[in-house]
Amino acid sequence: MMKKFLTILTFVLTAFSCARTEAPDLPISVAHRGCWLKDGGEYYINENCPAGVRMAAQYGYPAIECDVKYTLDSVMVIMHDGTINRTMRNASDYSKIEESVKVAEHTFEDLRTNYVLESSDPSLRVPIPTLKEELEACREYGVMPMLHSAVVESYKLASEILGDGFIAFDASQAAVSQARDYSSCLILLDPGKDDAATTIERLKSMGGKCGMSTMKYDMLDAEYIKAVKDAGFDVQASIFPAPHEQRAVSDEVTIQLSDFWWHQTEGRKPVASFKRKSLKLPEGQSVKWNPDTPEFAAVTLVVDFTGSLEIIINGRTYNLTHDEPCDAEVIGARLFKATPDVSVKALSDSKVKSLKVELYDCGKV
Repeated sequence: MMKKFLTILTFVLTAFSCARTEAPDLPISVAHRGCWLKDGGEYYINENCPAGVRMAAQYGYPAIECDVKYTLDSVMVIMHDGTINRTMRNASDYSKIEESVKVAEHTFEDLRTNYVLESSDPSLRVPIPTLKEELEACREYGVMPMLHSAVVESYKLASEILGDGFIAFDASQAAVSQARDYSSCLILLDPGKDDAATTIERLKSMGGKCGMSTMKYDMLDAEYIKAVKDAGFDVQASIFPAPHEQRAVSDEVTIQLSDFWWHQTEGRKPVASFKRKSLKLPEGQSVKWNPDTPEFAAVTLVVDFTGSLEIIINGRTYNLTHDEPCDAEVIGARLFKATPDVSVKALSDSKVKSLKVELYDCGKV
């Protein structure tokens, strides 16, 4: 199954180099720290855990990102922060952890025994997961892991479980390039502040399937993206805030690492939709849509327009301007116990050639 998935992923990545039609080619979606979900102020599905892999499969994400840390006794666990305090609780009574508990200063047995992941569902209050457990969950659910890791041993373990079916990702070129010792997997390098030409040379030096990833949305402009892609490498936008996230899609990054971005519509039929054509919106006028929504849901919006629009989806704001006719904008978001609450408001007199918003039920794997 993993070989079939890799073939599909390679085909999709190759297809992203094709010419644009009505809308920009959409990037591969990667769920940041897994497909975590918040239930009010508390996690329902926590970050970096096998339940997040299962949920990623439910929402249709082809890949998830996970963070690797060593415990004091060199066991590889999945945790983003240096401490467990933000995402875990005391196992004895589910109380908040008051003292700082650093992953690197505690044995695996101590972490595994005395603490559990935070969740509004008691059945999901489980011990800190190992990298092996996360990788096995990825294999079970057909989701590709992106290891955000400078731990070289993590690449070795991933290759033993998944072959080439993982992505190695880090800012340390010395570390991440060692993935080549075990696998022909895709390697993504965070280039820091390097310009496009320097980044391309660094990627060439690693060889094989490579790309770059950055959180610096002010650096990753259309010119930078085109240069790296033209050199034959992938470009990942890494957890850009909402307006810049959409610009990265329009500028045709090949991979989108995000907490919320969603466009996994293949094989799914919308359960509700909202469509408008040839719509004139004077400045200040808006159209809104807020349907009844399943517990696990997602929404996509495609708009072809000229003018200036403020688009709000579930509280996230996108200000977009098209001075002349151009490609349609495509926005998507995953939802949990929330309505899409879509609003399209004209910031100046605008003409909407077409507007389509579709709601999907993601309640089943």
